[in-house]
Amino acid sequence: MTIDLNSNWIMIDGENSYPCSVPCSAFKTLMDNGVMEDPYYRTNETAAAEIAEREFVFRKEFDLDDAFLRQDRLYLTFGGIDTLADVYLNDTYLGSCDNMHRTYEYDVRGIADFHNVLIVWIHSPVRYIIEKQSERPLIGVKEAMEGYPHLRKAHYMFGWDWGPKLPDMGIWRSVKISGYNGGRIRSVRYTQEHTKDKVLVKVNADLDVWSGGVRAEVVFVSPGDVRLTSEMINGRLIIEISDPQLWWVRGLGEQPLYISEVRLISGKKVLDSRTDRIGLRTLTVSQDKDKWGSEFCFVNNGVKVFAMGANYIPEDHILPNCTKERTDKLLKECLDANFNFIRVWGGGYYPDDSFYDFCDEHGLIVWQDFMFACSAYLLTLDFEATVKAEVTDNVIRLRNHPSLGLWCGNNEIESAWEYWGWNDPEGREHYSQLFEEIIPGLLLQLDPETFYWPSSPSSGGGFHEPSSNKAGDMHYWAVWHDFKPIEDFRRLYYRFCSEYGFESIPDIKTCLAFCDPDKLDLSLNSPVMKLHQKCDRGMEKLKYYMDQYVGVPRDFEHEIYLSQLVQADCIRSNVEHMRRARGRCMGSAYWQFNDSNPVISWSSVDYFGRRKALHYYAKRFYAPLLLSCDDRDPLHPTLYVTNDTPVEEALTVTCRVRNNFAEVLEEFTADIISDPLGTVKALRPDLSKHLRTEEDKRNKYIEYRLENYRRELAGGTTLFVHPKDFLFMKPGIYAEVFELQDVFAVTLIAESFAKSVCLSLSETDCKFSDNWFDIHGDEEVTVKIPKQPGLTAGLIREQLKIMSC
Repeated sequence: MTIDLNSNWIMIDGENSYPCSVPCSAFKTLMDNGVMEDPYYRTNETAAAEIAEREFVFRKEFDLDDAFLRQDRLYLTFGGIDTLADVYLNDTYLGSCDNMHRTYEYDVRGIADFHNVLIVWIHSPVRYIIEKQSERPLIGVKEAMEGYPHLRKAHYMFGWDWGPKLPDMGIWRSVKISGYNGGRIRSVRYTQEHTKDKVLVKVNADLDVWSGGVRAEVVFVSPGDVRLTSEMINGRLIIEISDPQLWWVRGLGEQPLYISEVRLISGKKVLDSRTDRIGLRTLTVSQDKDKWGSEFCFVNNGVKVFAMGANYIPEDHILPNCTKERTDKLLKECLDANFNFIRVWGGGYYPDDSFYDFCDEHGLIVWQDFMFACSAYLLTLDFEATVKAEVTDNVIRLRNHPSLGLWCGNNEIESAWEYWGWNDPEGREHYSQLFEEIIPGLLLQLDPETFYWPSSPSSGGGFHEPSSNKAGDMHYWAVWHDFKPIEDFRRLYYRFCSEYGFESIPDIKTCLAFCDPDKLDLSLNSPVMKLHQKCDRGMEKLKYYMDQYVGVPRDFEHEIYLSQLVQADCIRSNVEHMRRARGRCMGSAYWQFNDSNPVISWSSVDYFGRRKALHYYAKRFYAPLLLSCDDRDPLHPTLYVTNDTPVEEALTVTCRVRNNFAEVLEEFTADIISDPLGTVKALRPDLSKHLRTEEDKRNKYIEYRLENYRRELAGGTTLFVHPKDFLFMKPGIYAEVFELQDVFAVTLIAESFAKSVCLSLSETDCKFSDNWFDIHGDEEVTVKIPKQPGLTAGLIREQLKIMSC
């Protein structure tokens, strides 16, 4: 029997008190009650610093009846407390908390009563880290508050190079009280053995039984609703499944899920139960030797997978703002952009179960970092104990998800010790103990089936070439941080590039959410805009690359457009290069997928869920069938077809040479057979007669398409100069809006070549089926907009804005 304790709390702040409900936090409660202003607006972030130094008390009263209190055992469970707290029930001290990443459970039999008062006294994380840092300085990122590595609290809350310093505090996950008679199920673990046409599922339940006559059984239900009920012996059972329905990574097959319910039974009464969804699959990482070194690729049911996705960061700094609905909406953007993979970055927190449920249902491989990033840690006995509890809690919680593809020890710490000039011999030794002994040791006990990787980037640990392009994964930041040209991406061949990125300014509507245009905030030079640019020399880098590639903007909205264009073209260039090298490179995760606040950042989807150009580009460059151009020899560019589907395809490749009026000067075609899961050189046109002079390069381009029985599957455009140097004619874009049964259609044509046509509505948010596309003169392009409340064809006509190069 379980009672939810999430509602009707009171937060006490000095002499004031405010109502709240779990999940709750100090900042959120103060904002909801009109006491604190939005910390994301203008420069309000600075005013929040004082609040983070206070202490807050969260108080709840609740009643229990006699039947509940008479149960054998009673447990009070906190799914997550952020972060430093003392917990009391009916004036009895239950314990202290020091880790937001773990669960806290208290035995309250004999303490709980008919009427109960529960108090959680939250202490300031800021005061704590200041004190600890004065005692023993620890290295961390310069954008964050000093001392944050001392505390097992999501690091980004203290500031990052894309996030504000907002170390909120509170009760961030559910609170419940549970009662048990006779026994309970602590956890269940599933392992699998795969042979031809058969899978053995081994069920191992950790049972806590204190009464006689208690038995355990498993009800196993197939996707076709075939039920099998079997009794367990000593908490163990092996289920044999013939003709299994296998779980596949997105793009390779379906994601059928079996349902398994473990029940603890006395007589005919169910004492406790736990239900899991199981995907029958093998999923690991191959590091086989090859002619380039050692590969690094996910292998699903024996098939090597090219991982295509991005890095996921926390969705907010104020955690009660995060909901299942918001996360589902964000993850649907991954599907729309053809992701098959997502990396959970290690400077945040372990997501809710629903995050992994979504990935299970849709075939997204999860690269799961443990929550350590860019920092040195002091491995005291207390710190080691709380980390072990954290790892144990989360591994047990997540290990049964079929989408879980990899555990990673940390983000960038091995490479930091090797390349960032850190000088702390004790910290370096503690690094090895934590990430190469303690955590993998726990995984051997709790989840030996899931691949463990000590750090990202790494070539396998031991501080041996952690940024090697011959083995393991790599982070490449010379483009952006070191001002290297975008073309530098194509100089390297990675085995798996798990971080690379480029900043852009978010949508104008997002900027208006944190700016006051009447106070001249809408400028990269304004104090407000600079506060919302957290990257060191970020504005300088943004302006540098725009100047190099797209030129000087006309106004602020044009600056947004140009920044997003450079970002999208930059990431596209690298992804296409990696996919052309499929087999040598087997994974791409650009930095970053989403934002935690309205900010200038590397994201492809901003804080409000608005897509940038990069996200529309991602839908094309992560498409299962990709046509891309290697133009390093502009007179003889090579077109490649990359096929990440499990089937052979008969395809036609067409390449057209066009002038800046979009007139076709010459056409080349080739019919090819594209093997499954491979890349092939498809066409190498001779452009020597078209590109005789530098002037030719400024007014001619190639446009290419991939077709199957006249159905266009993919395409692209290549300029032979940077966009700022191309002689674009006035595009003369004409658009018409039509209402269809379920959608609105916008059809567009142009008078000449229009590159990277961006559609937006001035006031209303909507999703375009395609955007940031090219129009080749009078060749019509149709874009669809799903219907939504309040949206009409007339409103679209009134608000439609069109920008292009």
